[in-house]
Amino acid sequence: MCHPLILGSVEPLPISKYVPDQVEDGWNIYVTSIGQAISLDARAIFSTRDLYYIYARHTGDACGFWGNYEEARDAREELAVFLERSLELVADLQLYVAETYFGKSGVIPTNLKYIGPSDIRTWLPGFLEGDFFQVIREE
Repeated sequence: MCHPLILGSVEPLPISKYVPDQVEDGWNIYVTSIGQAISLDARAIFSTRDLYYIYARHTGDACGFWGNYEEARDAREELAVFLERSLELVADLQLYVAETYFGKSGVIPTNLKYIGPSDIRTWLPGFLEGDFFQVIREE
């Protein structure tokens, strides 16, 4: 079972500049704004952040970033570029691999790791439920 990938930002991101609408062809990821953290799970994990769902086009969830095949590599590259551009605007981004029923599940992150865009480009094992990442700028 694959899980939603949620990005938290301390500032709203101009996602339309970096990723297309869901109906456009030629892209491998989509980022959809879900607004401020409102649900019990979102408030506990992200407090007052603006939240975004990120998913790979070919699977519709975070599973599309796994593996060493063309669609997964392309999706990871686009995710890395999106995060690099976002880090030019805000200093604090967090990624969370949520439970499928994120909202009222009472789930909390199982671990915290630091990750940069270059790590995402080589991220073959994929995202696991409960993973929580502080996204860092790289020189």
